[in-house]
Amino acid sequence: MELRQEIMHALVKERISWVDPKNFHITLRFLGDTSPGDVDKIAGSMNSAGFRQNSRHVPVSGVGSFGPARRPRVIWAAFGQELWIREIKSTLDEFLEDLGFSAQNQDFTPHLTLGRIRSLKDVSAYHKIMKEIKGKTCEAVEIDRIIYYRSMLGPKGPQYSILSEVLFN
Repeated sequence: MELRQEIMHALVKERISWVDPKNFHITLRFLGDTSPGDVDKIAGSMNSAGFRQNSRHVPVSGVGSFGPARRPRVIWAAFGQELWIREIKSTLDEFLEDLGFSAQNQDFTPHLTLGRIRSLKDVSAYHKIMKEIKGKTCEAVEIDRIIYYRSMLGPKGPQYSILSEVLFN
Protein backbone atom coordinates (compact mmCIF):
# COMPACT_ATOMS: atom_id res chain seq x y z
CA MET A 1 0.00 0.00 0.00
CA GLU A 2 1.53 3.29 -1.13
CA LEU A 3 0.17 5.25 1.81
CA ARG A 4 1.79 2.89 4.31
CA GLN A 5 5.13 3.19 2.51
CA GLU A 6 4.92 6.98 2.53
CA ILE A 7 4.23 7.09 6.26
CA MET A 8 6.94 4.53 7.00
CA HIS A 9 9.45 6.63 5.05
CA ALA A 10 8.40 9.88 6.77
CA LEU A 11 8.57 8.30 10.24
CA VAL A 12 11.63 6.11 9.70
CA LYS A 13 13.39 7.45 12.84
CA GLU A 14 10.47 6.66 15.15
CA ARG A 15 9.89 3.40 17.06
CA ILE A 16 6.84 2.01 15.25
CA SER A 17 5.93 -1.64 14.69
CA TRP A 18 4.50 -1.73 11.18
CA VAL A 19 1.77 -4.25 10.40
CA ASP A 20 2.66 -6.70 7.67
CA PRO A 21 0.21 -6.11 4.78
CA LYS A 22 -0.69 -9.82 4.79
CA ASN A 23 -2.20 -9.18 8.25
CA PHE A 24 -4.31 -6.19 7.20
CA HIS A 25 -7.92 -6.63 8.25
CA ILE A 26 -10.89 -4.66 9.52
CA THR A 27 -11.90 -5.77 12.98
CA LEU A 28 -15.69 -5.78 12.96
CA ARG A 29 -16.02 -7.27 16.43
CA PHE A 30 -13.58 -8.52 19.05
CA LEU A 31 -15.01 -11.38 21.09
CA GLY A 32 -12.12 -12.15 23.44
CA ASP A 33 -11.93 -15.57 25.06
CA THR A 34 -14.69 -17.67 23.53
CA SER A 35 -15.70 -21.16 24.62
CA PRO A 36 -15.12 -23.98 22.11
CA GLY A 37 -18.89 -24.51 21.89
CA ASP A 38 -19.46 -20.86 20.98
CA VAL A 39 -16.62 -20.96 18.45
CA ASP A 40 -18.28 -23.92 16.75
CA LYS A 41 -21.70 -22.23 16.87
CA ILE A 42 -20.36 -19.01 15.27
CA ALA A 43 -18.25 -20.78 12.67
CA GLY A 44 -21.05 -23.17 11.76
CA SER A 45 -23.64 -20.41 11.36
CA MET A 46 -21.70 -17.74 9.49
CA ASN A 47 -22.69 -18.92 6.01
CA SER A 48 -26.38 -18.67 6.78
CA ALA A 49 -26.24 -15.30 8.56
CA GLY A 50 -27.00 -13.03 5.62
CA PHE A 51 -23.42 -11.94 5.00
CA ARG A 52 -23.69 -12.49 1.26
CA GLN A 53 -22.45 -9.32 -0.38
CA ASN A 54 -20.80 -8.37 -3.60
CA SER A 55 -17.11 -7.74 -3.10
CA ARG A 56 -16.05 -4.12 -3.48
CA HIS A 57 -12.96 -2.08 -4.03
CA VAL A 58 -13.12 0.50 -1.26
CA PRO A 59 -10.89 3.58 -1.48
CA VAL A 60 -8.53 4.35 1.36
CA SER A 61 -9.13 7.99 2.26
CA GLY A 62 -6.45 9.21 4.60
CA VAL A 63 -5.03 8.34 7.98
CA GLY A 64 -5.59 8.90 11.67
CA SER A 65 -4.35 7.92 15.10
CA PHE A 66 -5.85 6.29 18.14
CA GLY A 67 -4.70 7.44 21.55
CA PRO A 68 -4.13 10.82 23.14
CA ALA A 69 -2.49 13.53 21.02
CA ARG A 70 0.59 13.59 23.26
CA ARG A 71 0.98 9.83 23.07
CA PRO A 72 -0.70 8.30 20.00
CA ARG A 73 -0.64 4.50 20.00
CA VAL A 74 -1.95 3.34 16.62
CA ILE A 75 -1.67 4.68 13.06
CA TRP A 76 -4.60 3.68 10.86
CA ALA A 77 -5.97 4.18 7.36
CA ALA A 78 -9.61 5.23 6.91
CA PHE A 79 -12.10 4.26 4.19
CA GLY A 80 -14.12 6.39 1.79
CA GLN A 81 -17.17 4.08 1.66
CA GLU A 82 -17.46 3.28 5.31
CA LEU A 83 -21.28 3.08 5.31
CA TRP A 84 -21.12 -0.28 3.51
CA ILE A 85 -18.63 -1.58 6.10
CA ARG A 86 -20.85 -0.30 8.93
CA GLU A 87 -23.83 -2.19 7.42
CA ILE A 88 -21.81 -5.42 7.42
CA LYS A 89 -20.83 -4.82 11.05
CA SER A 90 -24.47 -4.18 11.98
CA THR A 91 -25.47 -7.50 10.39
CA LEU A 92 -22.69 -9.25 12.28
CA ASP A 93 -23.73 -7.64 15.58
CA GLU A 94 -27.34 -8.79 15.10
CA PHE A 95 -26.15 -12.29 14.28
CA LEU A 96 -23.96 -12.42 17.41
CA GLU A 97 -26.77 -11.07 19.61
CA ASP A 98 -29.02 -13.88 18.32
CA LEU A 99 -26.29 -16.31 19.45
CA GLY A 100 -26.27 -14.79 22.94
CA PHE A 101 -23.39 -12.30 22.72
CA SER A 102 -24.30 -8.97 24.28
CA ALA A 103 -24.36 -5.80 22.20
CA GLN A 104 -21.32 -3.54 22.11
CA ASN A 105 -21.77 0.05 23.14
CA GLN A 106 -18.60 1.53 21.72
CA ASP A 107 -17.95 3.59 18.63
CA PHE A 108 -16.84 1.74 15.52
CA THR A 109 -14.30 3.31 13.17
CA PRO A 110 -13.69 1.14 10.09
CA HIS A 111 -9.93 1.17 9.59
CA LEU A 112 -6.80 -0.76 8.73
CA THR A 113 -4.13 -0.67 11.42
CA LEU A 114 -0.90 0.34 9.71
CA GLY A 115 1.40 0.52 12.71
CA ARG A 116 1.62 0.48 16.49
CA ILE A 117 3.64 3.33 17.96
CA ARG A 118 6.16 2.22 20.58
CA SER A 119 7.57 5.71 21.19
CA LEU A 120 8.00 9.01 19.37
CA LYS A 121 11.10 11.19 19.59
CA ASP A 122 9.28 14.19 18.10
CA VAL A 123 5.51 14.25 18.70
CA SER A 124 5.01 17.61 16.96
CA ALA A 125 6.81 16.37 13.81
CA TYR A 126 4.63 13.25 13.90
CA HIS A 127 1.44 15.36 13.98
CA LYS A 128 2.75 17.58 11.16
CA ILE A 129 3.40 14.53 8.97
CA MET A 130 0.00 13.01 9.79
CA LYS A 131 -1.75 16.31 9.01
CA GLU A 132 -0.02 16.48 5.61
CA ILE A 133 -1.09 12.92 4.77
CA LYS A 134 -4.49 12.93 6.52
CA GLY A 135 -6.81 13.73 3.61
CA LYS A 136 -4.95 11.84 0.92
CA THR A 137 -7.08 9.52 -1.16
CA CYS A 138 -5.10 6.47 -2.16
CA GLU A 139 -5.53 3.18 -3.89
CA ALA A 140 -8.56 1.06 -3.12
CA VAL A 141 -8.50 -2.21 -1.22
CA GLU A 142 -10.71 -5.14 -2.13
CA ILE A 143 -13.09 -6.32 0.54
CA ASP A 144 -14.24 -9.76 -0.54
CA ARG A 145 -14.90 -11.83 2.58
CA ILE A 146 -15.58 -11.99 6.29
CA ILE A 147 -13.18 -14.10 8.30
CA TYR A 148 -13.65 -15.31 11.85
CA TYR A 149 -10.11 -15.32 13.23
CA ARG A 150 -8.43 -16.64 16.28
CA SER A 151 -5.76 -14.17 17.34
CA MET A 152 -2.85 -15.25 19.51
CA LEU A 153 -0.46 -12.58 20.77
CA GLY A 154 3.19 -13.48 20.58
CA PRO A 155 6.60 -11.80 20.79
CA LYS A 156 6.51 -10.99 17.06
CA GLY A 157 2.96 -9.64 17.14
CA PRO A 158 -0.40 -11.36 16.67
CA GLN A 159 -0.67 -14.67 14.85
CA TYR A 160 -3.99 -15.27 13.11
CA SER A 161 -5.68 -18.55 12.26
CA ILE A 162 -8.93 -18.80 10.31
CA LEU A 163 -11.85 -20.43 12.12
CA SER A 164 -14.49 -19.69 9.47
CA GLU A 165 -14.76 -17.67 6.28
CA VAL A 166 -17.57 -16.31 4.12
CA LEU A 167 -16.59 -15.23 0.60
CA PHE A 168 -18.55 -12.44 -1.04
CA ASN A 169 -19.84 -12.77 -4.61
